[in-house]
Amino acid sequence: MDLKHIIAVSVVSIPVLALLLSGAFIASRSGVARVSSAKDVRVIAGNFSAMLLRVAGYVVGLMLVQHFIGLRSTFGW
Repeated sequence: MDLKHIIAVSVVSIPVLALLLSGAFIASRSGVARVSSAKDVRVIAGNFSAMLLRVAGYVVGLMLVQHFIGLRSTFGW
């Protein structure tokens, strides 16, 4: 990979990752005022894992749609 390709990938991926991380922080703290017990930690872990599963489901769905319309994955495989 040359420098232009690395810059192009980072210009797209850095804002997407920043939005995903900020969304994960907001979603994980939903329903918990302050972490004071093991139940609060379980709620945060449950919220975070639900968000990860939802994002993974969206990615799989988008990859299936791309496959069905004739576009192939461009992840370098």
